[in-house]
Amino acid sequence: MEKKFYLVTTLIEYSAESITDAHALYEDYEKAKEAMAVEIENAAENFEDQEGDTIVDVETCREWRNDDGYGYTVGIEELTPIK
Repeated sequence: MEKKFYLVTTLIEYSAESITDAHALYEDYEKAKEAMAVEIENAAENFEDQEGDTIVDVETCREWRNDDGYGYTVGIEELTPIK
């Protein structure tokens, strides 16, 4: 059985000039899901006084955008190392 890793990615777009992205690698899918939930909560705090919509909301990805098109995307990518 091949070893799998899970990359939690976070992209926050505050404006056209201010963008943050972060990545964290996990060996356990459940820990990656927990980390994703924390990242979503932290990212949402940046936009709590703004109107907007959730564009994507599935198990491995959440994307939210305000009325100006700025917002955040948090996701989990499954990675299998190439030998």
